[in-house]
Amino acid sequence: MSSHKLKTDETNNVKEDISAVSETGSHRKLPLSRRILSVVWDSLDKLPKERKFINKVDCWIMSYVCMAYFVKYLDQTNVNNAYISGMKEDLNMSGQDYNYLQTMFTVGYCLGNLPSQLIMTKIRPSIWLPSVELIWGCLVMAMAAAKNVKTLYALRFLIGILEASAYPGIITLLGNWYTPQELGKRSAIFVCSAMISQMFSGYLQAGLYAGMDGKHGFSAWQWLFIFDGIIGFPICIYGYFAVPDSPNNTKAKWLKLEEKEMAIDRMNKVGRKPPRGLKWRTFYEVFTMWPVYVFSVSFTAHVLGIRIYNYFNIYLKASGYSVEDANLIPTAAFGFQAIMTLLYAWWSDATQQRILVIYFGVLLSLAGCIILSVYPEHNKAAMMAGWFLTYAETGVSGLIMTMCNELLSFSTEHRLIVIGVVETTAFVFNAWVILLTYPSGEAPKFSIGYEMAAMFFAIEMCAMGVAWYCMKRWKPSQE
Repeated sequence: MSSHKLKTDETNNVKEDISAVSETGSHRKLPLSRRILSVVWDSLDKLPKERKFINKVDCWIMSYVCMAYFVKYLDQTNVNNAYISGMKEDLNMSGQDYNYLQTMFTVGYCLGNLPSQLIMTKIRPSIWLPSVELIWGCLVMAMAAAKNVKTLYALRFLIGILEASAYPGIITLLGNWYTPQELGKRSAIFVCSAMISQMFSGYLQAGLYAGMDGKHGFSAWQWLFIFDGIIGFPICIYGYFAVPDSPNNTKAKWLKLEEKEMAIDRMNKVGRKPPRGLKWRTFYEVFTMWPVYVFSVSFTAHVLGIRIYNYFNIYLKASGYSVEDANLIPTAAFGFQAIMTLLYAWWSDATQQRILVIYFGVLLSLAGCIILSVYPEHNKAAMMAGWFLTYAETGVSGLIMTMCNELLSFSTEHRLIVIGVVETTAFVFNAWVILLTYPSGEAPKFSIGYEMAAMFFAIEMCAMGVAWYCMKRWKPSQE
C-alpha cells in the first residue's frame, strides 16, 4: 500500500466500489443482471468509479500492447510472406535456408527472453519495452538492404533477442493491473492483435507485390520490411507515455493519485502482491514449485503444435497457387483464429474454467492435424478445412499465461521468472524441432510434420491434465 494513502471520503468510496465484488473477485453474490453484464464486458457490472478506472486503464495499456504486438508479429509474418514473394529468388535461398532463418530468430529469442524479464526488475517496463521495440524496428528496416541470406541470419538473430521482450513483458504487465475476471479477455485481445497483424501482412504484401514491386529500385518484399519499421516508430514513442509499470511504483501522468490507490486495492483484493525485489532465493523457490515445469511442457507443446500453420502459404505456393493467392488465402484463416481467440477469452473469464477452454481449442487443431496427416490431396475442401483448423488453438496461449499470472499472484518476481522460463523453454525446442519436422524443400507434403503437430497437441492436453491435478492438490505460495 502506498505511503501516501489518501484518507478522504473519496478513497473510502473507491474502497466501497471495489468491495462490491467479493474478496476472490467472484461475481456469484451479484444480482443476475450484473452477472450478465460482467460476461458481456467485465467493467459493465462495476460501480461508476471503478468502471471509469478500468476504461481508462484499457484505453492506455491495451492500446499500446495491442499496437506493439501487432508490429512484432507483422515482422515475423513478413518474413514468411517475403519468402514467397521474391526474397527466395533474389537472395538465392534454397533447401533449409528458410528454416535456418526461423531458427536464427528463435535462438536469439531464447537468449533474450529470461534476461529481458530480469532486466524489468531493475529497469521500468515503461522505459525498457518501448526502447527495445525502437531498436528492433531499425533492424527490421535494415533487412530490406540485405544482399545475401547470411546477412539476414545475423539480423534475424539480433531481432529475435530484442523481440523476446514483447510477449512475456506484456503478459506480466497485464497481470499487474487486471483481476482474474478481466485478465483472460485482455490477454486474448492482446494475442488477437498478432492475428490481425498476420492478416494485414498478407494484404500488405499482396498490395506491394502488385503496385510497388521495382519502385525506386526496391522489390516488393523489401518494401514490406521498410513499411514495418515505419509503422513501429510512432508506437514506440507512444509506449513511453502509455506503459504504467505496476500500481505500487507507477509514474504514469495519466493516472490520478486516487486511481493509483484504487489500482493497489484491486490487486490486494485478488492477492496480487507488489514487487519486493529479486533475490537468489526467488530462483530456488521457482524451481521447487510445479508451475514452472508443468507450464513449460504445456506451452512448449503449444508452440511446437501451432508452428504448423507457418507453412500454410508455403504449401499453397508449392501446390500451384499464385503469389497473390498464397499471401491472401491465409488471411481468412487468421480471421478465423481471431474469432476463436475472442470466444476463448469470454468463455474462460465468464466460467473461470481455463483448462476446459484450452482443451476445446486443442481438440479443434488436433482434428485439423489428423486431416492433414491423412493428406486427402485430391480433396481441396478437406485440405483447406484441415489447415484452417490448425489455426484454432493459437488463442489459448493467452489463457496458459493467464493461469501463470493467477497462480503466482503472491509474487511479482516469481511471475516474471516463471513466464520467462516457460517462454524460453518453448522456443529453445522450437529452434531445432522445426528443422526436423518441416523441411521446406518437402512442401507441399511434409513427411512427418503433420503427424508431429498432432503429437504435440496431444502432449499439450496431457500437460494441462497434470496442471488441473496439481492445482487441486498443491497451490503455489511463498513461505
